[in-house]
Amino acid sequence: MANPTPQNRPDRALEVKKASHAPLLWLLVLSLTGNAALVAWGIRLNTRLKSTGSSDAVSTDSVPAAAPTPAPKKETPLPFALTAYASLGSYLSQNNRIASLHWTEEQFDAFIRGIRADYEGRGYLFDDETKKLRDEISSKVQAQIDSRKSNPVEDYFKVLREREGVQKTGTGLHYRITDKGFGKTPDADSTILVSLTARLPTGEHIASLSRPRVRTAVHDLMPGLAEGVQLISPRGKALIYVPPALSFGDNAWPKDVPKGAPIVFFVELHEIIPAGS
Repeated sequence: MANPTPQNRPDRALEVKKASHAPLLWLLVLSLTGNAALVAWGIRLNTRLKSTGSSDAVSTDSVPAAAPTPAPKKETPLPFALTAYASLGSYLSQNNRIASLHWTEEQFDAFIRGIRADYEGRGYLFDDETKKLRDEISSKVQAQIDSRKSNPVEDYFKVLREREGVQKTGTGLHYRITDKGFGKTPDADSTILVSLTARLPTGEHIASLSRPRVRTAVHDLMPGLAEGVQLISPRGKALIYVPPALSFGDNAWPKDVPKGAPIVFFVELHEIIPAGS
């Protein structure tokens, strides 16, 4: 026999003794914490309450996208023994980002009504349409969480700029010149004699990328390093902070370099080798 819907079954309340209130409340807490479905169910229920009583599915288009946060109601102060329960409710709301959903007062009241209905043993039907709404809201909340996550690489470069006086180019390369050198700077087609010492932001030496007095064409270096050596002249020195996009990007990374890590090069340009030499 099919489960009755909220429209075709009578209300029924369980006789609950005061001694059993606490265990049932903790069951409710566990249910709220482990299942974000209640959020979607609240919107679904509200649309049904506004309908004419038909059990037909209600389109998600009928649910308002957003509404101003309702003004706080004047409430009778709770007895001290119950304030912990109210605080727990606030904690659950914060963890599930209920306020960020911008429900109307009616939607929120329907949400609370559904909690009470389940507590009294007459919970509303959780159908496929409600599951779809749950997934949509879960995606929205997750997007909000992701947008607020810090990017460790960006945080690292921000600290360099603010505290170390490091400069940034238009490509995202960061650098600090300690000695400009003398004469002209190399270009992408130049052949140079250069010493490279590579390290991770933690200071760990990267042997596979370090080279003493190596002869190379500038355009044969990794993009960030090629850009960096063109900022100094012979006998010049600089710290070149190469972001992932200007080092190995989506290609294979050396075994001694964590994928996606910035690479710090201490660069010493010895000379620009004349063409044909």
